[in-house]
Amino acid sequence: MPWAYYHNVQETFTGFHVIQFPAGSYYGKAGIPISIMASIVLLFMLIPKLWAKRFNLFIAAVLFAYTLRTYIIFTSALFEGEVEKFAGIYLVILLSVVILVCTLFPKDNFKKSPE
Repeated sequence: MPWAYYHNVQETFTGFHVIQFPAGSYYGKAGIPISIMASIVLLFMLIPKLWAKRFNLFIAAVLFAYTLRTYIIFTSALFEGEVEKFAGIYLVILLSVVILVCTLFPKDNFKKSPE
């Protein structure tokens, strides 16, 4: 699903391919770490331990911060109308918020480790 379209270079970014701008900057591969962090969160949601829930909350907060950073980088422009935002970039932010809320309120049937 496309994230943004840059009119000055006539390129659509999806978050998974890499393109080099004339200034030498690379953009477009932010979807890979987002996918990795989301899969780690999903894995730790299945582990019924208190330490897993705490680690999951940390990873979800990092994921949310990274998606905010990605949104700012992908949608910022010097001139108005230079970047056209698509539904994919909004879904990345929305789904990271959903993941963060889900990790804030885990199920209560986890096993506490002996202290």
